[in-house]
Amino acid sequence: MKFKLFPSDHEKTLFIAIASFCMGISIGLMPALDAKTILGAVVTLVAAFAGAFFAYKFNADRERRRKNEIDLASANRAIFTLVRVYNYVAGFNKQFLKDYSGSPDAYVAIKPSLGNSDPDWKLDYDSISFLISEGKSEILTELTEIEEIFTIFNTTVKTRNHIHINIVQPAMEAAGFVDGASVSLDDIDRVLGDRISTTMKSVTSELIELTQRGEEQLEGLIKKMHEIMVEIFPGKNVIRMEKIDK
Repeated sequence: MKFKLFPSDHEKTLFIAIASFCMGISIGLMPALDAKTILGAVVTLVAAFAGAFFAYKFNADRERRRKNEIDLASANRAIFTLVRVYNYVAGFNKQFLKDYSGSPDAYVAIKPSLGNSDPDWKLDYDSISFLISEGKSEILTELTEIEEIFTIFNTTVKTRNHIHINIVQPAMEAAGFVDGASVSLDDIDRVLGDRISTTMKSVTSELIELTQRGEEQLEGLIKKMHEIMVEIFPGKNVIRMEKIDK
């Protein structure tokens, strides 16, 4: 942080007001006192003022540094949370969806994500509200959008898991379909019925789209957050995401 004599207009105005007050007192005393006495009084006033002013400035700078440290820690926590969510979504995509993207049998072939943890993540918007005063409020809007996407993603995963486990699997087992056996999609649709078949296709398609969009947006948002924080806190240690494999 660079040292500035007057970091704000408020401090500059305060300095001018007190300096003017000191000069006014010295001028007012001139008719009654000799030059030596006046000079001593002015020096005393200026010394007292300078001591008080620089003590105030020291405390103000210390508080400013402390706030910057708190804001930087909050920013790093926010980025770390986004990285956690990205890893979760990218891992889910790789484990359950990628092999079936574009496949016509994806609605039944993609297994339920049993045992897959449901991450409880929330961004602390109050702690990163300093982005507003820094002129970066648009990133907060993007963060709320990705949070909404992730909420819908989780709901869609749970909905599809429920239908697959409680309706699709029992129906296919009752029809004698063995896992891994060659079965036509027409036969699967006939066993499931139009309503369940259509629902599974819709939910699966939505899940794939949400996952791919969420992964892409999260990666871009993490990069953008890093760039913004480096701009706000130059020379400081800002978390960044390093992808091991694409």
